Amino acid sequence: MKTTASIIGSIIGIALLYFAYDYLRKLEDCMCAQGVANADENKADIQKLKYIELLLLVIAILNLIFSLNTVFSPLIATFFTIAIVVIYVFFVMNVYRLYRNMPSDCECALKWPRYYLYIQALLMTMVLIVIFMMIFTIFYVAHKTKGNVNMKPKRK
Repeated sequence: MKTTASIIGSIIGIALLYFAYDYLRKLEDCMCAQGVANADENKADIQKLKYIELLLLVIAILNLIFSLNTVFSPLIATFFTIAIVVIYVFFVMNVYRLYRNMPSDCECALKWPRYYLYIQALLMTMVLIVIFMMIFTIFYVAHKTKGNVNMKPKRK
């Protein structure tokens, strides 16, 4: 059961995802955002980011409706973790490419959702770092213990 605070937080998250999606939709039609030298590349990055934001929006809405934070089997949890890592890496790469290629004097790009995209990519980067650190730690412990982890204390 979700608390009122988590429901309100989910609704705010959904609103932010929608504003980011709407910003990218409008940015796609902006001539100065497409640039002269790399118009196709920027348009492709914006299109990919739109799809990722839409996917994240659908996941957030499903999570709000069905409360997806129930206990999953290890196989399903592994699948979701791999999917999230792929989505996050793809998102961070495309936000970075958009940031790098976006002209600094483009009027239609200088809206607040632009900074939300940057913050979102930064947070996703932090999540990726934590996930990779956890994976490294699991493999390190497994290597050091050679898989012989006994959780029961020895009795004398």
